[in-house]
Amino acid sequence: MDINLKSTLKNLRQRKNVTQEALAGYLGISQQSVGKWERGEGFPDIVLLPKLALYFGVTIDDLLDVGQARIDEKIEEYEQQGSHYMHVGDIDASITLWEKAYQEFPNDIRVMKGYMNTLSSQGLWPPHKEDADRIIELGTRILKESTDTSVRESAIQCLCYTYDGLGDTENALLYADMGGGLYCCRANLRSHVLKGEKGIEEAQCFILNLLREASMTAVTATIKDGLTAKEKIHYIQFSIDLIKMLFSDGNVGFCSFDLSFKLSYLAQQYAEIKDTVNTLNTLEECVKYCVLDAQKTDCSYTAPLINRLTFKENTSTKNFKGNACNVRLQEFTSPFFDFVRADPRFKKMEDTLKQYAE
Repeated sequence: MDINLKSTLKNLRQRKNVTQEALAGYLGISQQSVGKWERGEGFPDIVLLPKLALYFGVTIDDLLDVGQARIDEKIEEYEQQGSHYMHVGDIDASITLWEKAYQEFPNDIRVMKGYMNTLSSQGLWPPHKEDADRIIELGTRILKESTDTSVRESAIQCLCYTYDGLGDTENALLYADMGGGLYCCRANLRSHVLKGEKGIEEAQCFILNLLREASMTAVTATIKDGLTAKEKIHYIQFSIDLIKMLFSDGNVGFCSFDLSFKLSYLAQQYAEIKDTVNTLNTLEECVKYCVLDAQKTDCSYTAPLINRLTFKENTSTKNFKGNACNVRLQEFTSPFFDFVRADPRFKKMEDTLKQYAE
């Protein structure tokens, strides 16, 4: 923990509008000693610290500028523990952790953001009213009190999705319209400005995120009213094809779960129209990506469009325990698949998922 007496002491003295000579007289020392402290060339004798703190009306921790350092250390501990809980999918523990942090540091933007994002990550639709109210409280405060662009963007997204989940379209659109346009987003602009390897990496990140968002948008469109099962199949297949095109060599890394979800959803649409062949074929492909998700580790991507990027398994987060096999096993019990349940291929797929589930 760094001690930063020189800046703190000088600021306090100037704020109180006293000279080095006056402060030295109060402490019974030479003016040169005060000057050395403010240049960082030494520290006061420990017996002078209480007198200095009393003179300026601060605590000794504030005087030594370690009060904020202790707060920063504590919040960093919360962030690290919260990241661990989200990595293993223990969202209840993460919420409990951030509730505690918010009680301790109710005015810290980092805590507000951590608490808000954890509540939002539950994926409940619609959200619980008490959670939605807290998200709205935190997000509104962040927009009023923070100037950090990325923090504000996070609040805007959470507020938009929360109001949408509550069925409040007016407020959802209010925050949606606060978002940046695609052509003026940070990632796009950086990919244009940066040169050489950094520019290539930035462009690849933008391509990755752009295609993933396009893929998810296609899936999101299927929950709107008005599409038939056959039309939904086209949307979902397009969503899957985008990801496969990006990861053209099959090294999909963290997108293995994403593909397993979309293939399971596609299989449900085939089941809706009782297409036995495509239901079973799609589920088999889904299980393949479930197994990849269970086995995923750190890797460097090798497909041409993303070969400057890497995947770090310990940075991934989720709002469920286990892996894709656990989640898809629950979906296999859906009545959607009753008409193929007796098929030996279906039984084999279930056995595979149970083998790799955590």
